[in-house]
Amino acid sequence: MSSAKSLSQKCVREKLLLAGGAATLALSSGQSAGAAIVSAWATPIGPPPIAGSSTDWDLDGDSTADFSLSNSGSSAYFGEVNGGRVVQASRGVASGLAKLSAGFMVGSVMVTGHGFRPSADKFSVTFNSNIGTIGTGTQAWTMGASGYFGFKFTSGPNTYYGWAELTLDPANNGTKGYGYTITQAYYNDTPGAGIAVGDTGATVPEPSTCALALLAAGGVAAYKGRRKRAAV
Repeated sequence: MSSAKSLSQKCVREKLLLAGGAATLALSSGQSAGAAIVSAWATPIGPPPIAGSSTDWDLDGDSTADFSLSNSGSSAYFGEVNGGRVVQASRGVASGLAKLSAGFMVGSVMVTGHGFRPSADKFSVTFNSNIGTIGTGTQAWTMGASGYFGFKFTSGPNTYYGWAELTLDPANNGTKGYGYTITQAYYNDTPGAGIAVGDTGATVPEPSTCALALLAAGGVAAYKGRRKRAAV
C-alpha cells in the first residue's frame, strides 16, 4: 500500500513539474528553453515598405546585426552583415541565395558546390516585381512561391548555422521593391554544430515513470476484465 501511495505522490509531482515547464515555455517568447534548435528572433521579417530604407536582422538578439534587408524603391536587397553569410551554390560563381531542399545539412561542411563567401555580399531579391539576382539562373526561385535557404552568423568567437524560409510575393501585386518575407528561421545554438533544413527542434518526450505505471495498470485491468468474461 505504501508503494502505491509513493507512486501516486510521484505522479502528482510529475504533473506539477510538467505544468511548471509549460508555463515557463509560454513565457519564453517563442524561444525553446534549453533546446539545441531555437527560433531566430524578429521573424517574420521583410524589407521595409519605405523606399530608401533598410531593416537590420539580428538573429540571436545580441544587438549585433547579422543581415540587412533594404528597399531601394525598385529593388529589394538582402545584405550580409558582420559574420552573417548565406549558402550559395557554385560559391564564387553564383551570387545570391541557393534554394535548398528540406533535409539539406547546413554547416561547416556541405554538399559539393555549396558554400559561404569569405566576404560580405549584397544582392537583389526582387526587381520591379520580378525575380532579381537572387542567384545565377534564379536558383529555381519563382515569384509567389516559398523556399528554404541556409545561413551562418557569428556571436563573439562562435559561429552558428541555421535555415530560413523565404516567401516571394506574387508578380505584379504592387509591392515592387519590397516583395519578399522571411517567414521563419531556426538555428542550432551549439557553436559550430550543423542543422538540417526544416528542423525546428520539436521532439517527442520520453514516457515518464508515472505514464508507464498508468499504462501498466491499464493493461492489468484489461487482462482481469478478459479473465472475468472468459469465466462467465
